[in-house]
Amino acid sequence: MFKRVHASLGRSRHAAGKTGRRARGIAAVTTTAVALTVAATTAYGAVTDGAETGSHAPKRIGTAPRVPAGATAAGTTAAGTTLHLSVHLSPRDPQALTDFITAVSTPGNPRYHQYLAKGKFASAFGPTRATIAAVAQALKTTGLTPGKLSSDGLSLPVTATVAQASHAFGTAFKNVRLKDGTIDYLNASAPALPADVATSVSGIVGLSNVNSITSHHTAVHHLSGTDSVTGPHPRTVAPRTYTPGMCTDFTDAAAQAGFADGTDYYSPGKLAANYGMTSSATAGAGQTVAVFELENADPNSIATYQSCVGTNTSVSYRYVDTTAGSGTPAGTDQDGYGVGTETALDIEDLIGLVPGASIIDYQGPDADNATDQNVLDVYQQMVTDDQAQVISTSWGECEPVMAGATASAENAIFQEAAAQGQSIVAASGDSGSSDCAPATGSTAKAVDDPASQPYVTGVGGTTMTGAGSTKTQKAWGVSQDGGSGGGVSSRWTPVVYQGGIATTTKRAVPDVAALADPSDGYPIYILDDADSSSPEPGIVGGTSGAAPTWAAAIVQANASTACQTNGRVGFLNNALYKAARSSYPTNFWDVTSGNNSVYATGYTAAAGYDEVTGLGSPKEAGLVTSLCAAKGTAATGASTFHPLSSPKRLLDTRNGTGWGLSSVPSTKPLVAGGTAPVKIEGAGGIPSSGVTAVVLNLTVTGTTGAGSLIAWADGTAKPSTSNLNWTGAGQTIAASSTVTVAGDGAVDLYTSSTTHVIADVQGYYTSGTTGSTYTALKPARLLDTRSKVGISTTTKITNAVVSLKVRGHGGVPTGASSVVLNLTATQTVGSGYLEAYPEGATRPTASNVNWAVTGTTIPNLVVVPIGSDGNVSLYVHGTSHVIADVSGYFSTSGSAFHTVTPLRLLDTRTTTALGAGKTLALQISGSDGIPSTGVKAVVLTVTVTGTTGSGYLTAWADGGTRPTASNLNWVSGKTIANQVIVPVGSDGKIDFYVSSTTQVLADVAGYMS
Repeated sequence: MFKRVHASLGRSRHAAGKTGRRARGIAAVTTTAVALTVAATTAYGAVTDGAETGSHAPKRIGTAPRVPAGATAAGTTAAGTTLHLSVHLSPRDPQALTDFITAVSTPGNPRYHQYLAKGKFASAFGPTRATIAAVAQALKTTGLTPGKLSSDGLSLPVTATVAQASHAFGTAFKNVRLKDGTIDYLNASAPALPADVATSVSGIVGLSNVNSITSHHTAVHHLSGTDSVTGPHPRTVAPRTYTPGMCTDFTDAAAQAGFADGTDYYSPGKLAANYGMTSSATAGAGQTVAVFELENADPNSIATYQSCVGTNTSVSYRYVDTTAGSGTPAGTDQDGYGVGTETALDIEDLIGLVPGASIIDYQGPDADNATDQNVLDVYQQMVTDDQAQVISTSWGECEPVMAGATASAENAIFQEAAAQGQSIVAASGDSGSSDCAPATGSTAKAVDDPASQPYVTGVGGTTMTGAGSTKTQKAWGVSQDGGSGGGVSSRWTPVVYQGGIATTTKRAVPDVAALADPSDGYPIYILDDADSSSPEPGIVGGTSGAAPTWAAAIVQANASTACQTNGRVGFLNNALYKAARSSYPTNFWDVTSGNNSVYATGYTAAAGYDEVTGLGSPKEAGLVTSLCAAKGTAATGASTFHPLSSPKRLLDTRNGTGWGLSSVPSTKPLVAGGTAPVKIEGAGGIPSSGVTAVVLNLTVTGTTGAGSLIAWADGTAKPSTSNLNWTGAGQTIAASSTVTVAGDGAVDLYTSSTTHVIADVQGYYTSGTTGSTYTALKPARLLDTRSKVGISTTTKITNAVVSLKVRGHGGVPTGASSVVLNLTATQTVGSGYLEAYPEGATRPTASNVNWAVTGTTIPNLVVVPIGSDGNVSLYVHGTSHVIADVSGYFSTSGSAFHTVTPLRLLDTRTTTALGAGKTLALQISGSDGIPSTGVKAVVLTVTVTGTTGSGYLTAWADGGTRPTASNLNWVSGKTIANQVIVPVGSDGKIDFYVSSTTQVLADVAGYMS
């Protein structure tokens, strides 16, 4: 007999259980209105948040937990209440850890797929022994007794009473009554420790037990249950040979209810076929996948499912902070379905899709009673065990409700997983764009944790009908009944991998999606003691099903020949978004209709990425090729130059050139803190391999405020240098940059404020000898329209072309193929731009110098092929005087180029500004990997800032005579950057001269030798 049961999205069964159990353990001294700023006596005296200084002055760590909406005060927490705390330590060098994860996740990087071995995280990235000892001693000084350090070195457990914790961390505690009647406790202030150790602590978890973690499955459609005559009855399913379809016991029950495979539910075979996955009894062989659970499992339900589909998958159990049999028994009916339903969905979905894999169920305490620390303990155990290559979690918590300390500790654990090559997928939630609605009643936009974590792949939900060529898919979203969780994180900054795809000001969620609608959901066997004493067939949905489906897709990829050869996928998101950029229709099933407006107006699915279904559902064959790509090799060594006959535009965020997905361009600007990956190899006439560096003309336009741009090799650490700077909104600024190209053939562009970005390639270097080499010249002025140099008039140029003689002038020989010019526009009228190109060639559509207002003075270095007549053409759009200074040329006889890691060699802001009329000598040879001898020239980005008046800068070889040409020109108050290629003196130095007082910065990009 078919029985439909609907449960609320808020999983009210959890709330009811939590009230009864937790409230008994907390004594309320008084009951008043919520007031959470009660003072507490600390082990260090009053915490003044900055008024007291010194290494022993107390410093707050993070922020106090947010009081849940609708909570009321329920008195002061009893002093004797026991707290199980964990002091979470920061990695010794967070940036080094981030860079390592990027390196092992980027094809072409020498470290690609060279993950940390099991148990090596502590020695590689954990806090130092001295740090651990100092934090432990600080805790002991307060009267606390820290326990054994975790194996990864990231956490110290502490058991204390509320009174002890209040004294140690300088915070009062209060009880609050939540809207469901539960009484919980929380700390009134952020905890404090001495400043000299507080900086090493990312957070202290366990000071609050307010927790709304829940599973993300929907109500269960029971296909058989209580008979109207006989009542609950036992059920058995006979084992059979493997088949990707469901057994007759299931299909008969489904047919009786009018349900059909491929319409009302998806058997493993049909689901796999729709996603291009393999269906076989050995799919996933040799792989291990772990599931995160906060409830008891029913092994008999899982065994029944295995009998139905004919599998013998290994399923084992690991108990964390609990023991087998503790907590609410599996099968206990709670609001229409039994305890263990989430676990059954996760494990049985995996069994159906990857029956050859091994599955480990990591089980923590019941969600009703689990604290944030319990949650972290389970994740940490999954990671430090390092037995599973893929981790799937279908549990989560509204991000705004989660304590910052917990989120930070989670992030470190997930970074550890990424460093070890573990993939983590998480359900994005079933509450649409309002993830907090079930927990707090708020319909404001919010996302779910851990799906929003940067090192986790968030999985949203879809509705699917049909199979094969007739299959269709749209976003899952039904008002008040459930929908794909998604939106924009309120916590995490923009992530590099989403650059140009999710153009949001913070991390966007989800990353991908899969089947979640219960109306066409997952077939499972579950135990619900209200229906039967044995497992019964049912259909269930939710992003809880989508997450293990994606986990199975990654397991199959890891088991493929390609990944077995080239290494397992590891941290997934870098590879996923690269796959979307390179061949989106091949790798993903785009979801273009539907929305996640469940409690309030949310987001709408559209072509390409959206905050409902992310990149879409998997196309396994394409993804395997992309995710298991062979390691590329970065070209290195002495390089020769290849100019392009005219600049080619590789990126223009205004019109989608090189921006967004391969088939769905974006026209949104690069957001503040965002990164734009730009494909170099194979684009714009550039070879598909062997490129060591590229010469780009980078332009920002439509700026929204002051900012800077940084360019560097993709998959390597972002340098602390800059390539382009601007001082306000509404500006258009360009600068040439020589950028090392990574082994994956790409470079990254980062901006500190929101702006449109344009990248035009002028030429490139390769490790071969077929290109030209560089000869540096003493800078010489070839053109100055202000004073009849190189031209017969002193009139500004307006919408006209100037023919500039190059060969035979300024030291450029007749055999030169390209010339390096420093072009300056000055005394501009209105807006305009300047283009340089070989005389006789078609004028390009890319510009070299841009200006937006009258009175601008702005330079830019260009590399221009020389026309057959020995000239180059300079076209001025608008009105401006033009200056052209030659600094070198390319030919068949000269010096080869060598890349270096970008590094700041000079920053006078750390000492004293360079005064007007002063000269500064800068050592080049022997710096940043540059040889101590044999260096002929250096490639630098030079920036002036804090300018005190109009002026110019000239760079030349130390020991030589200062030339009359300039490299940078500016007006008062401007920050200007320009690339320079400067001859290096015999002593290994170059000189800088400035005509007016300014700060000078110099960042190295490479050298000639």
